[in-house]
Amino acid sequence: MELVTTTVFHPGANPDAVYLDQIVVEPKLGLIAVADAPAGGDDGKAGVRIALEAVKRHVERNVDILDRFRAHPAAELRTAILTVIDEAFGRAAQEVFAFARRRKGLVVTLDLVLLLDHEAFIGHVGDGRVYLIRRGLVHQLTVDHSQADEGEVFDVLGGDDKTEETAEAPAQQAGGRSFTRALGPLPSVRVESMCMELAQEDRFIVCAAHLHRNVPESALQTLFVGEALDALGAAIGRYADKKPAIAAAAQLGSGDPFKADSARTRLALLAPMPLFAHCSERELRSVAQAARPRTFEAGTVLFTEGETGEELFLLVSGKVAVQHQGKTLATLGPGSNFGEMAMLDDKTRSATIVAIEQSEAMTVHRDAFFAMLRGNPVLAMKILWNMLLRLSANLRAANAKLAILQKSN
Repeated sequence: MELVTTTVFHPGANPDAVYLDQIVVEPKLGLIAVADAPAGGDDGKAGVRIALEAVKRHVERNVDILDRFRAHPAAELRTAILTVIDEAFGRAAQEVFAFARRRKGLVVTLDLVLLLDHEAFIGHVGDGRVYLIRRGLVHQLTVDHSQADEGEVFDVLGGDDKTEETAEAPAQQAGGRSFTRALGPLPSVRVESMCMELAQEDRFIVCAAHLHRNVPESALQTLFVGEALDALGAAIGRYADKKPAIAAAAQLGSGDPFKADSARTRLALLAPMPLFAHCSERELRSVAQAARPRTFEAGTVLFTEGETGEELFLLVSGKVAVQHQGKTLATLGPGSNFGEMAMLDDKTRSATIVAIEQSEAMTVHRDAFFAMLRGNPVLAMKILWNMLLRLSANLRAANAKLAILQKSN
C-alpha cells in the first residue's frame, strides 16, 4: 500500500496556539494522530506530549499484530487491533490523569487513524475530528464529545451516557470548551473506536478542533476534495487567515485530488442514497455498472400512472412531483428513489412523476436489477431490506392519514 502523508500547521496570529508536537505521522506504522489541550500553556503541551507518546509506544509494542493483519486480515486480528487502540487510549488516560492531578483544568483531546492496507482503524476522544474523503464525498467519521448548546450531554454511542465515568465528571471545562469525554479528568476513558474497509485514493484528515472551528464547513468540503495533499496546508491556511489550524492527513495511492470520471461519479452519487445504506464500495460499483444517467427538463413526465414500468429511478439532482389522479401527493429531492414497485411485483405504475425543475436521475432496468441481485445475495438482502423499510413506512403513513379521514367523517 502506497501511503502519502502531510501535515497542516497554521499558527495564524498566535504562534503559541498550535505546535508541531501535537502531530504524530508514522507512515511505516500507518499511524497518524493529533492531540490538543484546549487550555494551552506549558502544562497543556506536556499533556499532549504524554498522550501521543503513550499511544505511539503502545502501537509500536503491538506491531506484530499489525503486520499479521496486513498479511492476513482475519476477524480475530481485527478485534485484537481494536483492543490495542482501546488499550493505547487507556494508557494515555492513566498517564495524563496522573500528570493532571496536580494541574487543575488540564484536558487533552486525542484522535488517531491506523491505515493497514485493507482497513482503517479509528480512535477518538474529545472534539477533534476524523474525516474520510472518498469518491469526492466528505464523511465525518467521529462525533464531538462536547456539551450541547442546551447544556445536555450528547449520547455519542447510542446508549445511556450516564456511566460512572460521566456521572463523576459530566462536563469538563477547558479553554472555553466543555467535554463529555477527554483525557485528564479521570484515570480511564470510553473510546469511540471503529474499523472500515479501505478503497484506493481514500483520504483521511485527522484534526484538532481549531480546524473545524476556524474554517467554514463549506470551505472544508471544497478543500478536502479539491486540493492536492501537499497543497492542503497552504490552502487551509489561506481560509483560516489569522486563526490557528492543525491536522495530519494521509491518502492511499497518491496525493492527487478527486477527479470525477463517469464510474467514480456514479459511485459518489449512489453512496449517500438511503436505498444503498451500508453497501460496500464493491456493491455500489455493481449498482453503478447497472445504472444509466438521464436528464429531464422541467415539466417532463418521467412516467405516467397506469403505464407499464421497467425502470427504477435514483434522483441525483433537481425535484420531481409525485401525482395521483391529477393531485400532487409529494415532492421528492436528491437522494430519493421511485419506481421500485415495478421491480418488486406489478409492472403498472401507481403514480405519475413529473420533473418540477431540471433534474438528473440514474435508472436501473428491471432485467439489469434482478441480474445484479442474483449475482450478489448480500447486496440483494441490503437493497430489498431497505425497500421493505420504505414500503413499511409508506404503509404506516397511509394508515395514519386514513384514520384521520375516518375520524373527520
